[in-house]
Parts: sequence; structure tokens; C-alpha cells
Amino acid sequence: MDGNQSPKHQYDPGSLLDSQPTIISVIAPATHRVVFQNKTSREKFGDLSARTCYEAIANCAAPCSFCRMPEAVATGALTASEVPLSDDQHLLVQWARVETSDGQAHVVETITDITALKRQEREHQLLIRQLKQTNRDLVEVNQQLHDRSTRDGLTGLYNHSYFQSLLSSLIAQAQRTGSSVSLLFLDLDDFKVINDSFGHATGDQVLREIGGLLDGQYRAGDGRRVRRASDVAARYGGEEFALILPNTDLPGALVVAELLRHRVTTLSSLPELAPLDRSAHRLSWSIGVAAYPLHAVSAADLLAAADAAVYAAKTAGKNCIRVAEAKRLSDRTGR
Repeated sequence: MDGNQSPKHQYDPGSLLDSQPTIISVIAPATHRVVFQNKTSREKFGDLSARTCYEAIANCAAPCSFCRMPEAVATGALTASEVPLSDDQHLLVQWARVETSDGQAHVVETITDITALKRQEREHQLLIRQLKQTNRDLVEVNQQLHDRSTRDGLTGLYNHSYFQSLLSSLIAQAQRTGSSVSLLFLDLDDFKVINDSFGHATGDQVLREIGGLLDGQYRAGDGRRVRRASDVAARYGGEEFALILPNTDLPGALVVAELLRHRVTTLSSLPELAPLDRSAHRLSWSIGVAAYPLHAVSAADLLAAADAAVYAAKTAGKNCIRVAEAKRLSDRTGR
């Protein structure tokens, strides 16, 4: 023998199969009878000679529902099924067609315990679900933090500082696009009387219902919401509220103002404001209306114009609407 050649070894196929930890059986597909078992199979199931695989291995009265042996015989391809057991065990059963020396088709069936793998998969899926829930919780917490920094805690409307920022942004946008922006200041009439007569708890509930009205939760009598999605409502301070109406000129703003002036009078009939309803107390507010660019050239000017208009409404007897005075051309151009 050439010293550079490796010696040729002969192996017994049965010994090779017996050395494997996987359960290996050879089955005659026409009868489902077991014709060979490796050592692991014999230790697991005992001697299955001349017994059917489905009764001896799976304890079934007929070929198992998960069996894909016929497919392996027909196609010559490897087939497999994962089989869950009642004791939370999982098996991977695979079938492969082989030819005998006399030309018969037999099937090699291997059974692998994949319980540990399935448990790892479940743990992995659980971890993914937990991570997704944690991400959802973080998004919710971030939203809550954002709301706390931008919204009024009692009414849920935007707070004063965030309102100022939004108004400046909307005016800057209107300046670029040449569009209109209207602003309504709404001041509840005689709110001190409500606190003094019905208590601060009722006063707070009034403010909450005002928040719901301006936030679009309530509809007008004809089914219309009193606020569009693009409108911005805020609690300006105390019993003062503001509503920014983008892309809205003065006539459009007056329609909204009148709708709100009427709608606030109906809030007393809400069950939450029963003390007011029992005493026939009707809510009202004074409304000042100003529009860019008719009454102002900047956000600060628009605030001042709306504030002057609401003061005029209070002076005129309350429960009414007043419009800001139009700026002169020289005021608008700076000349």
C-alpha cells in the first residue's frame, strides 16, 4: 500500500445507525410495518418488529394525521412534521425515501426531540411581546409627558404657553402663504358667581365641560361639531379661553363665534352640571374676534386685538360678540 494513501475502512451500517442519538426506524410504506430500528429507537419503544409504526410509535389505530410518509414516497423529497404531545413535549418527525437492494421503496423515519427548542422559541416570542409592550408603554409615557407640558390639566385643552407657540407658528405660515387666521377670545361671564354660589367643584366641572365643547366633543343642535380638526383650542387662563381658526377670514370666524355663543348656554342641561340646571342658571360668555391680516400683522398684534374685542364685549353687557377694530393701512405697512 502506498504510504500516502489512507487505509480504506469498512463500517457496518447497523453500527453506524446505532451510534446516533436520533430515533431511526425503517418502514415499509405499503404496510406501515417497521422493518428496522436503531438502538435509540429500541430503547425508546422496544422491539417493533413486524408492528405498524402508527400503533407502536404513535399509539394510533390508523395512520397518523401528521404522517407525511406517502408524500415522501411519491416525491422522493424529504418531508417533516412537528408533533406536539400532551405533556408539552415536541417531536420533529422526518421521512425520506430509500431504495432496497431488490428495488423496493422503504422510508427512513427519524424522530428528534425538539422540546427544548420549542421552549426557547416560546421564550423568544414572549420576550418579543414584552419588548413590544414596553415600547408601547414608552410611547404612551412620552405622550403623557408631552401632554403634561402642553395641555391644561383640568380641561385637557392646550395651555397658555403652548397656545402662544402655536399661534406664532400659524401666523408665520399665513404670512408665507397669504392665508387668513382668525382668533376668538372667549371669557365666561360671572364665573365668580358660579364658584361662590355652587362651589369650586361645580366651577371646575364647568371648565371641564367648556374644554369638551371647544375640543369638539359636543355637537351643535344641527349635528355640526363646533371645532374643526385644524382649529386649536386653549385655556388661556382662569375662565378665559382661546380658539385659533386657521384659513378662516372674519365672516367665517363670526359664524363660529355665534355658534359657540349659543352652544355654551345649553351646557347647563348636562347631567354633570345639574346644580346649575336646577337653579335655572345659564352659562354665557363674551367673545372677542380678530383676524389676520385684517386686524393684525403679527401674533402679538392679533392677541392684543382679540383681547381688546373681548373687553368691548364685556363692557357692552356680556353674552355678546365684538369684533376688533381694523388696523389702518399705515399700521399694517409700518408707514
